[in-house]
Amino acid sequence: MSKIDLISRGWCDIVFEGRNKDYGAYRMRSRAGRRNLFALLMVLALIAAIGLFVLAKTVVSNLTKNEDLGGEQVTELSQLKKEEPKKEEKKEIEVKYEEPKMEKVQVKQSIQFTVPKIEDDALVDETKEVKRQDEVSKSTISIAAQDYAGDGKGGINIDDLKDNQQAGGTQVPKEEEITANELVEQPAVYPGGDAAILKFIADNLVYPSIAQDQGLQGTVVLKFTVDKTGSVCDIVISKSLSRECDKAAVECVSKLKRFTPARQQGHPVPVKYTLPIRFRLN
Repeated sequence: MSKIDLISRGWCDIVFEGRNKDYGAYRMRSRAGRRNLFALLMVLALIAAIGLFVLAKTVVSNLTKNEDLGGEQVTELSQLKKEEPKKEEKKEIEVKYEEPKMEKVQVKQSIQFTVPKIEDDALVDETKEVKRQDEVSKSTISIAAQDYAGDGKGGINIDDLKDNQQAGGTQVPKEEEITANELVEQPAVYPGGDAAILKFIADNLVYPSIAQDQGLQGTVVLKFTVDKTGSVCDIVISKSLSRECDKAAVECVSKLKRFTPARQQGHPVPVKYTLPIRFRLN
């Protein structure tokens, strides 16, 4: 006997053959397979939803535990006080100018001549008259020819006088003279030579906008000292162009790298360096 499918449509037609198929029982039997499949899918979906819910709850619980375990060691960055970045205070560049040299004017020596005034003999004071030679020789006052010791207060030390600063007098230490760079045995040298200085200035010199607007062009001559360590110091303006251009030139030169110090008799010595800087509009 072949297997009979009780929920098949064929079996349903056999059972309800010759009967009213519009009755509810026929419809229920004919649609039983569809209802069973739908119910099965609903059960599977419910099981899957429950499984996903349990899995999600487990994962969230594990993550929360991990955060609690590491919470004692980890500090939230948002709670840390942010240090405000320190603003670098720009050092104001002081522009110094070379003091003009005062020319010495030689004045011819002159002797004051007083014009004699003629007065009446009756008005002349005899005590103010110039004595004659014979009256001077009869005077009891004589010029002292011996030395007298002073009290030592408010006097001048003879050794302090300029003419006595020689052998036998007090030795005054002389300040180290700073000579021109080209006059020493081994002049100070910039790394890369003079060409490197010119390139550095060309790359770093800032042409003031106010000078450009005015069409101002010209040369600023700087004088500075290269000390015993090779550092640039004591920058002064020998020839000025404008306040803005002078300041720009000083700022640029102050950024120069260290020179190889000049040497005289094997010892490092400070030297004077002269550098012209030209401002030219393209």
